[in-house]
Amino acid sequence: MDTTEPVEDGRAALTDEEREELTWLRAENAFLRVQRDVLTRIATDYAHDLEVLLGRRAAGASRR
Repeated sequence: MDTTEPVEDGRAALTDEEREELTWLRAENAFLRVQRDVLTRIATDYAHDLEVLLGRRAAGASRR
């Protein structure tokens, strides 16, 4: 059963279906933020490791 009671500013309130979707979207958004943060850390660590590895090779090549 959808309930659409008016809110103070004259707009209709969310229906039960819209409220459920909003809850689901907020949870998905939070999950995607966590995934983004994890992937950003992985990419940053990879780039740092690659920089260190290339830096060592470049330093070793210049010593020869």
